[in-house]
Amino acid sequence: MFPIIGIAGNHRFNELDTENLILTYTPDGFVKGLQKSNSIPVVIPVSEPELAHHYISRVDGLLLAGGQDVSPLLFGEEPNLKLGRTYPLRDVFELALIEEAYKQKKPILAICRGLQILNIAFGGTLFQDIESQYEKNTVLHTQKTMPSYPTHSIQIANGSELSKILGTQASVNSYHHQAVRTLSPKFTPVAWSSDGIIEAFESHEDGQSMLAVQWHPETMINQSEKMQGIFSNFIDRVCHSLEKK
Repeated sequence: MFPIIGIAGNHRFNELDTENLILTYTPDGFVKGLQKSNSIPVVIPVSEPELAHHYISRVDGLLLAGGQDVSPLLFGEEPNLKLGRTYPLRDVFELALIEEAYKQKKPILAICRGLQILNIAFGGTLFQDIESQYEKNTVLHTQKTMPSYPTHSIQIANGSELSKILGTQASVNSYHHQAVRTLSPKFTPVAWSSDGIIEAFESHEDGQSMLAVQWHPETMINQSEKMQGIFSNFIDRVCHSLEKK
């Protein structure tokens, strides 16, 4: 069985932001991670929200990738002075994809920005900028080291889905300045950095299979079988969901 996985895509603009030079893309690490796990990845282009139902109906699972900051307007806040570039069209479309995946009970793997917008989709909030808004910040969450290398540790809840992959402690890379502030009641936190930032959460709702991580395992899969295991676990969850239907 080779399930089809939809990766929510992004747009890359040229310097002039002219429409005829916009690229639809996803980082290759997501493609490779899914292919190594015996699945067929397809990129879902940023589209009108009304099309979300049709896209989700044609895939077996949804991967939410990294990228721009998520707009704070989605959780009722004005933009912080440290807010980075946002992309409202992507925000709105990904929220529609999440809603459809939830309705259709399609498994989700969310990475970095994906974790953040998944939390917002179910009523959670974010720190728009960790350094200026999180008083307990003692960890560098935007590393200067190459992304294939881990730079800080996390503690993982014993018995969680993530602990089956990584154990109760792991080292991860880190490329984010936004983070979960208030976690949606739909989710259970399962990993934390040493300064208390939520680094992963999971769904605890029957019939829903969602795992979200704040780091970028797709850039570590060539050096780490455990990080590749995050993708393999996702495909196992997708196959299990298909078997139940």
